[in-house]
Amino acid sequence: MTPHEKPAFAYRVDLSRELRCLEDHRAKPDRTTIPAKANTNVLIASWNLANFGLQEREPVHIKLLADIIRPFDVVALQEIADDLNHFHALVSELGGNWDYIYTDIAGNQERAAFLFDLDRVVPTGLAAELAMRGSERARIVIEDIEVEGGFPGFNRNPYMVGFAADDFEFFLVNVHLYWTSFQLRQLETKALAQWAKSRVDKKHPPNNDIILIGDFNMPRARPGDEIYDQATAYGLVFPAHTTHLVGTNLAGDSNYDQLAFFPSRTGEDFANRMGVFDYDNALFRDLYQKCEADDDKKPFFQYCQYYVSDHRPLWAEFRR
Repeated sequence: MTPHEKPAFAYRVDLSRELRCLEDHRAKPDRTTIPAKANTNVLIASWNLANFGLQEREPVHIKLLADIIRPFDVVALQEIADDLNHFHALVSELGGNWDYIYTDIAGNQERAAFLFDLDRVVPTGLAAELAMRGSERARIVIEDIEVEGGFPGFNRNPYMVGFAADDFEFFLVNVHLYWTSFQLRQLETKALAQWAKSRVDKKHPPNNDIILIGDFNMPRARPGDEIYDQATAYGLVFPAHTTHLVGTNLAGDSNYDQLAFFPSRTGEDFANRMGVFDYDNALFRDLYQKCEADDDKKPFFQYCQYYVSDHRPLWAEFRR
């Protein structure tokens, strides 16, 4: 992991003001509206927290992260560092009945993790990394893509955990696909989609509601994108956003973070509501206004990506 550059300027965060701004922003209709928690739904989210545990977040920033996460029931997190102090501080800040599970470090010195509200969902016992044996890796081949030595396996093994919310039992697979090699990312996508297809109709877990979620490093979820085409070739679907359409990166122009499932199994459970929470349109407004007046917004985005994240949370509503 390589941390973002720490802002060289001083900025004082007014926590009570920022929390009010987040609350007001969540209440805006048809833009960032996250459904209220109810006994008929489950809210699943994903958030890449950008070198979490490596960059020097302060307690006030941890509190803001917790406030952004709290409206959801279970959240897949990517880019958790070896140092877990910030992660444990975040869990503590969430309070209540929140629990967690995470992996050891893998490629890029990253962990994957899940945070979940035990008042809303419970783990069902299955937790596993998707590692591939040599014979399995040898079968991951794409025409016109040649990688020396063949497909090496996942750089960051997808992390799967089973959950239940009343009668809705599902398996979340936390994904962070390879970034620096597009060819390896394509092979990882094929391996992931092929594995999911091989399990979805099995008699025993993992099966049925298999939901892939996380950072696919896929700028556009549409036909013609090689990553999209590899995944959908096996029957997976990527639901379109149903709230205000905005990218999951801070620039707002790409949707690296995605959620996919098999409609034959999970389509009836999906509540057809999905969106991105663009917290950067709510937080640190005085800093943004100063940068806007200076005709240089770079310091604002530098502050956001260092102390919060360079990704926005993706969320989806399911029926329980």
